[in-house]
Amino acid sequence: MITLVNGAKIYQYGRPKAFLMSGVHGEERAGVAALREVNALNNNLKDVWILPCLNLLGYNEVNRFCNGDNLNHGFQEDTTIDFMQELMEIIKNNKPDLFVDLHEDTEEDCNYIWSNFKNTMNKEVELYCERNDYGYFCYPDTDHYKYSSETWARSIGIPNAYTTESFQYQPLDDRIKVNKGFIEFFLSTRY
Repeated sequence: MITLVNGAKIYQYGRPKAFLMSGVHGEERAGVAALREVNALNNNLKDVWILPCLNLLGYNEVNRFCNGDNLNHGFQEDTTIDFMQELMEIIKNNKPDLFVDLHEDTEEDCNYIWSNFKNTMNKEVELYCERNDYGYFCYPDTDHYKYSSETWARSIGIPNAYTTESFQYQPLDDRIKVNKGFIEFFLSTRY
């Protein structure tokens, strides 16, 4: 286990072929709960690293931000946030094949997966979304997404990087179930 300077924990199961994280925005609770459950079971985890909650301060305050910073716009080489620098260095030094960041969305009225056109697993992800009646959004890089975790992960050479979004106005138990489904899907396709 690695503990970041802010207290966030990365649970390690072998070499990280998959890196799963959540809790970038403190008020987004479902991904954190889902990753904690998956981590607690850990019986089938191999070559997976799990960071259930990056933004511990925001999570404890039920606040999107961390000291006023939107961490999802903080994946920049020149960030001054110490635990973000530390996390980015850890990921760069242990580059996984798959990076997934679990989020929740209040603007779209569906569950969906977001990515960029360059990913190699697009067809599998598209079929998964279709089977589950989820959205699947592919955008080329834009300024809005320039410093997101998924865009940053691709910029350092991670071939498969995704952001998942569960619809935040669903009951929490439903959002947790959606997030567990996202996790199960990605872990089954990571090789």
